[in-house]
Amino acid sequence: MRKSLSGSTKLNKNKKKVARDISFEEHVSHAEKILIDLENNDLTLEEAVENYTEALSRIKLAKKILEDTQNKVEIIERRGLDWVSTKKTKTK
Repeated sequence: MRKSLSGSTKLNKNKKKVARDISFEEHVSHAEKILIDLENNDLTLEEAVENYTEALSRIKLAKKILEDTQNKVEIIERRGLDWVSTKKTKTK
């Protein structure tokens, strides 16, 4: 007997693309759940491919969030360094 996936991890044909307003941690957690379901459930090939595709989409979105956050941190660091160097120049 095939176990069904929870509604949140099963990909429906009419399902909209995964929202970008979900956090990095939620995307990673959801992808992990999907991959665990792939390992533990007796799925048809089509179901497995659909779920694997969703997991990859989640991972891609998580990676994008991580890259965006890294860029923000770099900007903040540059601003901080600019501020420090400006302050040093003014105090000399």
